[in-house]
Amino acid sequence: MPAPNFPNTTAVAQAIVGYAQALTYPSGILVYSVVSLGEQKDVTTNVAGGNASLEVYANRDDSQRHAFGGKIWDEQTWFVLSLVGMDNAQSAELLIYAVRDALVQPFQTHATLGNAGSVFHAQLKGGTGRFLKVLRNGQWLRAHLVEVMTRQEWFVPTPPGVIS
Repeated sequence: MPAPNFPNTTAVAQAIVGYAQALTYPSGILVYSVVSLGEQKDVTTNVAGGNASLEVYANRDDSQRHAFGGKIWDEQTWFVLSLVGMDNAQSAELLIYAVRDALVQPFQTHATLGNAGSVFHAQLKGGTGRFLKVLRNGQWLRAHLVEVMTRQEWFVPTPPGVIS
């Protein structure tokens, strides 16, 4: 299947959100109560009762000509931020580990995100995983942050092609 004549960053973002929405623990229970593209307004409600939520943000962006003939590679990174409540610090600590483990698996398995947009490569970016405490809505939350790196390929429309 030939690459398209345009990038599709929205499709890539939606694919990351879609994978996260479908994540389950080995028991079959959904990992996240809410998954959003961008910040959640009242995240403390979304993590109440031992739930976890996830926010996805675009981070870095690059677009470079890759070869003659108008082939373009767009490389982007995405912040994927998991959040859990800290009503019980020990429970929150164990929960954020379980959330992290559930999140890592699909991004190590699905190397193209189902060809979202025209992604030909996706992976967790090495050295980016972090466990954090985050203050939101006046409450501290336990968090896990990781970057997902994606590369999509597209071609400059012909004509006109790459213009000198």
